[in-house]
Amino acid sequence: MQGLFKVSKGFLLSALMLAGCTSSSYQTYLKSGYSVERVNRDRAECDVEANRLFPAANWPQTYPTATVGYWGGGWGGAVGVIHTTDVNAGMRAQHRTQCMRTKGYTPYTFPRCTQDQMAGQSYAPITRSPQPSETICALDVQGGGWTLIDLSKPL
Repeated sequence: MQGLFKVSKGFLLSALMLAGCTSSSYQTYLKSGYSVERVNRDRAECDVEANRLFPAANWPQTYPTATVGYWGGGWGGAVGVIHTTDVNAGMRAQHRTQCMRTKGYTPYTFPRCTQDQMAGQSYAPITRSPQPSETICALDVQGGGWTLIDLSKPL
């Protein structure tokens, strides 16, 4: 059965452990009747446009530290920690949302699936842009990415 998504217990545990390091929700765009592939293609077009208009602009920021110690035969102190911030990231995200709205999409945030919700069941990925529902959640998939599933429709 092509296209079915079976969740193994080991994978589910790994995905849920990684979920502790990620957001508890997934933001996507919805347009009734559109396939997931079409939504992804339109989003990619908007991403390319946003990246062209607002390219990454990483600015280094140095945060001083108070670390002093004895290294390699002498006393010394660390100068600081350098962190970069992409000052255009917010503008890219805003443009992406405006671009998708222009194409007729509505931004929507789905919760990530929890282990309790999955309850050892298997689900087919949703292949069309769904109507918002409390039974739909986002599941991280092995190898990266995500899929939406409908908890009211186990296999």
